[in-house]
This record gives sequence, C-alpha cells and structure tokens, in this order.
Amino acid sequence: MRFALLWMVLLGLVALARAQGVPRFVDVSAAAGITATHRAIWDPDDAREGYLAIGQAWGDYDRDGWIDLFVTGNLAANTLYRNLGAGVFAVSAHSPQVSLPDVPSGGATFADYDNDGWLDLYVVNHGANRLFRNEGGAGFRDVTARAGVGDRGKGTSAAWGDYDNDGWLDLYVTNWSCFPECESVDFTRQADRLYHNNGDGSFTDVSGGLGYAQTLGAGFAPAFIDYDSDGDLDLYVVNDKLQNEIGNLLWRNDGAGCGHWCWTNVSAGSGANLLINGMGIDAADYDNDGDFDLYITDMVYTMYLLRNDGGGFRNRAHSAGVALNYGPDQAVGWGAVFFDFDNDGWQDLYVAATKYHQTFPELDVSFMNARPDALFRNDGRGGFVDVGVASGIAADLPTLGVAYADYDRDGDLDIITGNWNSGYRLYQNQSGAGRWLSLELRGGFDINADAVGSKVYVRAGGVTQLQTVRIGTGLGGNNQLPLHFGLGAATSADIRIVWANGLECALENVPANQRLRIVYRLTAGCG
Repeated sequence: MRFALLWMVLLGLVALARAQGVPRFVDVSAAAGITATHRAIWDPDDAREGYLAIGQAWGDYDRDGWIDLFVTGNLAANTLYRNLGAGVFAVSAHSPQVSLPDVPSGGATFADYDNDGWLDLYVVNHGANRLFRNEGGAGFRDVTARAGVGDRGKGTSAAWGDYDNDGWLDLYVTNWSCFPECESVDFTRQADRLYHNNGDGSFTDVSGGLGYAQTLGAGFAPAFIDYDSDGDLDLYVVNDKLQNEIGNLLWRNDGAGCGHWCWTNVSAGSGANLLINGMGIDAADYDNDGDFDLYITDMVYTMYLLRNDGGGFRNRAHSAGVALNYGPDQAVGWGAVFFDFDNDGWQDLYVAATKYHQTFPELDVSFMNARPDALFRNDGRGGFVDVGVASGIAADLPTLGVAYADYDRDGDLDIITGNWNSGYRLYQNQSGAGRWLSLELRGGFDINADAVGSKVYVRAGGVTQLQTVRIGTGLGGNNQLPLHFGLGAATSADIRIVWANGLECALENVPANQRLRIVYRLTAGCG
C-alpha cells in the first residue's frame, strides 16, 4: 500500500514537472550500449603531443531510418555505433574500418560528398585526416589519397558547405597550433584548409583564395552560414589567440572571380572580429527574426552571443544571460549547440564546459576539471535561463563536445556529450513537452544530396522559425541532418523551403508530430 502510494506521488511529481516545463535528461549510456572511451593528455610542460580534440557525429550511415553515432577516441580507438532501435546501440561490424587505433583523432562529420545517397565519414586527426567512402552501407573505404583531403596538421573540426552552389559539398578544416611540440611555434603547420569539391571524387586545395596569412590562426571550429541572407554560404572561423593572434574571421562569399572565388574579409566591419581564446561555435535564429545569430565559446573569458542585426553583429551575451566566464563561474567553454529541447518553437542552448582552476602563489593553472554544463532555456523574449542543474545533466565530468539527435524517434532531441579523457554520455530527453515536425531535405540535380545550405521557414502558433541544413557544428562534430522544429501547442504548420539554388516551394497546414522527407524537384521544387 505504501509503495503504491509512493509510486502515485512520484508519478504526480513527474506530471507536474512536465506541466511546468522542467527539463529532464536521463543518462542512458550504459543501457544504450555507449561505452567508447576518450583518452587524452594535456600538459604544456610534460606532454609533448598534447591534443585538445574530441569528436561526436550523428548520421544514418546504413539508411535504415535510425540515426547512428560515431565518436573519436583521441589517443584511444574511434568507435562507430549502429542504432538498433528500441534505444539500443551496438558497435558496428564496420567500426574497425574507421577506428584508426594508431592515429590521434579529433573532430568527425558525416556528409555525402559524392552525391550517391550514402553518408560518408570524414575524420580530422593529429596527422593525416581521413575520408572514408560509404560503400552502399556495406562498409567504408579509405579514399583520402584519391580525394586529396589528407591534410597533416593538428586538426580540430571540419564543416561542409556548397559555397559555389555547383551541387557538390566543399570542405573547410581547422588546424590548431603545433604547440607544445613546436618550439618556437611554426605557424605554417597550423594553416587551415579550404577544399573545393571537383565532382569527380577529388578536391582541390583553394585555401589561397582566403589569403595565406589569414589561414594561420590556431583554429578550433568553422561554420558555413549565410549570415547576410543573400543566398550563398559565407564562412566563419573561430581561432584561439594563444598562438598567432589574428582573431576570429568572417568571410563574405562574393561569388566567382578573383582567380577561383571571391571571399571578402568582413570581420571588422561586421562586428565579428573577436580576438579571444575561441573554442566552439554554433549558429541559429535564436530570436526568430529571420536571420542567423552566432554563439561562440571562449576558453579564458566571457562567451559571446552575437545577435545578427541585419547590418552586423552585436554581443548580447550578458543581457541574454548566457555570458559564462571564468571569473564568477570558472567556466571554460568548448562545444555549443542551439536546439529546441522543449519543442516550444524557440532555440535553446547547450554549452559544454570544464572548470578553470589556478593555485597561488605557484600560479599553476589547470582547465580540465569537472563542472556542470550549461543548458539555457530560451524565454522567447531575447533572454535565456540556465536550467542545467535541474535537468539531470551530470556535473562530474569535464565536457568538451556535444551534439544532438532524436536517436529514439520519440519527437524530441537527445544529446551526446564528449568528456575529456573519459568517454561519451548519451542523455535521453524525457521533458515531454510540445508538438513537433521533423523535416529531412534531399537534394538532386544542382542541389547537393544532403541539401546543405537550404533554408526552411516554419510558421506555427504565430511564430516563424528559420533553420538551415548544416554539417559541422559545435566543436568537432555534427548534429542530425533532419531539421527539427518545435511547434508548442500548434497542431499544424505552414512550411516554406528555399533550396540552395534559390528555388522555393511551400506546404500548407502540415499536421504536427510527423516526419517528412522532402525531395527537391527541378520543376515543382518539392516532392
């Protein structure tokens, strides 16, 4: 009797929490079979091969409808997990082909670079990067040499985007400094790479179009994003000022010419030229005003929320309540992602963090200490509230990476976190709020197969949301490809799609709580 009464009380509390919108994330790593390890060292005095890198990437590599997961081990082997459904993963039979046990690995992304309908895998390493071609779900083949994308720097992250709208995904790779193994630091060994996809399985290094000196920042994370809403993908690069202080860079895409392609450095004029210890980046229309804003993490000082005001960016981190910093918070920021965890139609924010610690009088500094990550709920009025402690997100590990996906197909977004020198944790979203739509865009003809760069506008409940298909986010990883829209209490939504080539199509009164696969059609636009 007492047990039954207690159980009823607990059920009542859970129902009340959901009604009040209290977030609930549950660590299901063990039950789901996520046991991969991450092994790494960082000690500028003793560790001559210190490598600040991690990777977590979601992608349905076998096209069975369940999104799979790839994680990197840094000094440990990488692991490819196959999603079996029912909340369970198993190490893929193809995992040994991409495990790279003898190569320190960092970031990773799934992308269909050859437009054959199957997600390929790119792994960024300390040493030669690797591109693995998906052999129709039957395994992966190393095609790095043929593709020409095996840069040998200290790779951190990668992003894909069709910057010239020729229907083939291009690639940007950030390299951090060779510190501490280089004394003095050799800046030429940290040059980033911009690769143009030739459409025949090969790429051409076109980094020179950005200006050689401007690729020599200690890079941590890139993002292709149409910040000026002119229909082509621009490029933002987050740099660490610890080595070679060139600051973050925003490149405006100005089209063909200039030898190959015209990129204009608009960092200063746009307000995006942050000279910081930059680590991670994500972009989203967090204020639902129709353009993309940026959140950028910092290793030493305050995080930045750059609100896009149309004519440029303005930092709103303090007024919005997302300015974690090492002073009062002792927070070291790493990866970050925008995602609508409560399906209310407003982009929330997750920030992976570690804790900064300095002892006196020795002045010993360490920054890989455990600290609660931040989960910021968007209040819909330009501000955020940190609900991380109440959400169930663990505070006992230092977190560097984070990526989201609805891995269990229950209509809300779950997250995977990458934890320094430990492993990975899968958090199932059990918040149980709001209706939703999941939209998978598929390209064709002159649109790349993943439809990267295409934009989707969803109007429901008096609010219009904007999202774009992107590959490469946060720090060292990527989220699921399907776009997830929370609809709040709305039972239907109107959808407008602007494909990467500018053609549009619309769907009206689409019922909530369903998954749509929308295929580009050359004449009608949608199919």
